[in-house]
Amino acid sequence: MESTMTVKRRDLLTASAAGMFLASVRPLGAQVGAQAQDALSIVLPNQFILAFIDVLFAQAGGYFEREGLRVGIEEARGSSMALQQVLGGNATIARIGAVDHIRASAQPAGRDLVAFGTVQQSSPWFVVSLRDKPVSGPQDMANRTVGIQSVGGTTETLLDIMLAARGVDRTAVQRVVVNNSPAGVDLIRQGRIDAYFVTASIAVALQKSGQPVHLWNTDTVAPTPGFCYAGKSEVIERHGPVIQRYVRAVRTALLDLIDGKVAVADALKAMERYDMAEARNPELAAAIYKENIAFLLADGRENLLRNVPKRWQSAYDLMVSCGFAPPNMKQEDLYTNRFIDAL
Repeated sequence: MESTMTVKRRDLLTASAAGMFLASVRPLGAQVGAQAQDALSIVLPNQFILAFIDVLFAQAGGYFEREGLRVGIEEARGSSMALQQVLGGNATIARIGAVDHIRASAQPAGRDLVAFGTVQQSSPWFVVSLRDKPVSGPQDMANRTVGIQSVGGTTETLLDIMLAARGVDRTAVQRVVVNNSPAGVDLIRQGRIDAYFVTASIAVALQKSGQPVHLWNTDTVAPTPGFCYAGKSEVIERHGPVIQRYVRAVRTALLDLIDGKVAVADALKAMERYDMAEARNPELAAAIYKENIAFLLADGRENLLRNVPKRWQSAYDLMVSCGFAPPNMKQEDLYTNRFIDAL
């Protein structure tokens, strides 16, 4: 049975006021300043999953190596920890939620951050409830309990901006931390929660299992970019040639997948080294794989890895409406397309 941890409103307010940079984390690998010119480290916000196909397949398929790069891949426990590693100089870049990047960039400690590529052009997050007791949108969440992935993380931010978009009082929604797992449905049946957030992989697994669930994507209420690559501006500038080769390697790898130059089965085979639980069932893995490819192309092939201004503006405006970002930030304060444009 899955466990939950109730999030007190006082704790949420404290976390929000304190910002995202108070986590105490251990260094991941070598210091950025000590890295060789052709070395790069990236921190992922979670354990290895198929959603990280951009990084994992580029590594497993030898695309980084062909660009003369030595890429170290580390796992973190959420975007906050991943950001800490970058801000502390313990990693070159991080793959984080775009809303987390915007929120962090609005704080003094994160003003040196810049996103240099959007991986998933649309949100990969879904809200799950039971079909016979659906939570069909933020308007149904008042006086109910919603499961989030972590306090102050991507899903709680998405929850808050969706509530604001529909004029629902944020304090009227109880939040609890629930794991990203199909088992969350049992918590709904037990009456402990009414709905919860899951990634695309769990949404696919629930659908394929025939569970009587009601699913909807957060983009239908609050359009935002999904995940982006981010780093400190001065590090990105100093390692510009390395970043350029990184972006080229990832884009080449993804285009090979998109264009069918690498078969689904072959791509999954190459990534077996990462021992992802969701990849052990070939049929399920193929379905999750295809779902994640769709997120890459949500704004068209021509925008692969590009920071699309319209989508970023939508996310920023929503963040401002919640008080998560000031109203005077410019697009260049948040991201650059210089590396994509150079390809």
